[in-house]
Amino acid sequence: MKLTKRIFCGLLTTALAVTSVTACSGSTTTSSTDSNNTTSSQTTSSTDNGQTSESTDSTDENNGGSIQEAPSNGTVMKWLGYYDLNTDDKVIVDQFEDAGYTVEYIATQSGAIYFEKLAQLVSSDDSPDLVRYEWMSFPHGISKNLYMPLDNYIDFDSPTWSGMKSTIDSFNYAGKHYYIPYQMNPGVVLLYNKTALENEGISDDPFELYQNGEWTWDTWKELMVEWCNLGDDYYGLLPTGFVAMPFIVTTGTPLIDVDGESKQILNNMKEANIQRCQDFLQSIAQEGLVQPEYQDPSTVFADGKILFAEFGLDWGYTSAQKKMRDSEIYFVPIPRDPKSDAYYTNSDTFGYLVPAGSKNVKASLKYMELCRLAEIDPENAETAKDEALADAIFYPKCPECGVSNPDKLIEKCPECNADRRPNKTHVPMPEELYDLKMELKNPESDEFTFLFDDCFGFSTELTDMLQVGDAEGGGCILGGPLKTGESYTTLRDSYFGTVESHLQPYRDLLAAME
Repeated sequence: MKLTKRIFCGLLTTALAVTSVTACSGSTTTSSTDSNNTTSSQTTSSTDNGQTSESTDSTDENNGGSIQEAPSNGTVMKWLGYYDLNTDDKVIVDQFEDAGYTVEYIATQSGAIYFEKLAQLVSSDDSPDLVRYEWMSFPHGISKNLYMPLDNYIDFDSPTWSGMKSTIDSFNYAGKHYYIPYQMNPGVVLLYNKTALENEGISDDPFELYQNGEWTWDTWKELMVEWCNLGDDYYGLLPTGFVAMPFIVTTGTPLIDVDGESKQILNNMKEANIQRCQDFLQSIAQEGLVQPEYQDPSTVFADGKILFAEFGLDWGYTSAQKKMRDSEIYFVPIPRDPKSDAYYTNSDTFGYLVPAGSKNVKASLKYMELCRLAEIDPENAETAKDEALADAIFYPKCPECGVSNPDKLIEKCPECNADRRPNKTHVPMPEELYDLKMELKNPESDEFTFLFDDCFGFSTELTDMLQVGDAEGGGCILGGPLKTGESYTTLRDSYFGTVESHLQPYRDLLAAME
């Protein structure tokens, strides 16, 4: 099993806020399209109150009785979120109801308001029972005592959770586990128009370079230079809200690293790997290879002048390919640092936390277990691949007779033989791309070592400093070198102390935790 290092990649700009639920937290629902949320063949029988034997009895035996039964106040689980699980995660909710539980939806907004609402409910002893992971949950939310540790209630060595154990451990905070991701998702990739490359007579294909083990910073830059030599209005890269983060990750060194086990928060701005990466990105900008103005993935390849665009895989690929149906849109991982000892790449996770003061932890753990079982169900995986590769998929509910059928590949309703309504948002994916996507979400991958940078997990002020800069766009630590060719050395020396001042309160809180 590959070691998963504790670095998280976030999607944080206003322009990309709509997509943060897919690039930074899994999806707007609790299960990705890869799991399909169909009933898992591994779900065990439930008792009258909905607790499965898999999550209680077996863990007690495996841990010498150390796993405790979680507190419960009945069958209702209170969910705080900016979408309703009852509609957005219906298949899991149906299984949840079969186990004897229901979901009560407490509506709020995303962003800062979400954390304010959660803090208000916790402090008033009216805590919800379940919330989703957000980029500021770790370490900001944990340091503010908004969540409870779940170590006493979950056996991470059990068949259900063992495949995610190293990833779960990477979110260790002062020796405890508050965030329990149930799935890993692909992070930021480079999209490109394969058809445009062929039309321009460029023979080197990025995907083939990746397949041949030749996809590095150097070959990436060489390809961008060749592309930009086609004309003054050709650009090699469109950076987005992620800016330098995914490239820094490839060095194996995060910008900000939270080591919960040793209770350290490390500011690596002065590390040699960070300097080397930022200097490389600065050279790309100074040579005119970068088009810094943001574009949506649905429009970025429209004029055929931009070679690569930096986006989260799911939203980025689907949006670009849907708009450019006459072209082959492909993606590749962020190129490997040729000086690194492994292929480090950014990734993403999704899962849940139980707020401090929850009265029905048992129900929350049941919901989390159902999500994980759906994620690892081989039948779900097979169905997901069939749907991803299909030329067309269809909505479950028949527009004529109203009967639903979960098989999205059937063109005619099995009940009345009417044409089923096609899902026009569906974009078929080539099998070789789908296989790469699945490797990028495999926590036990032999190809990649996944890294998660914590730099966006603190305050909004620190995030803005790192990602946006000042009112004029200057002083952007992650974006300046890549977008405008600004000196990282100057940025580092100017802002290191300020970044430290943002991190120190969190260090103090972490040191005080038991």
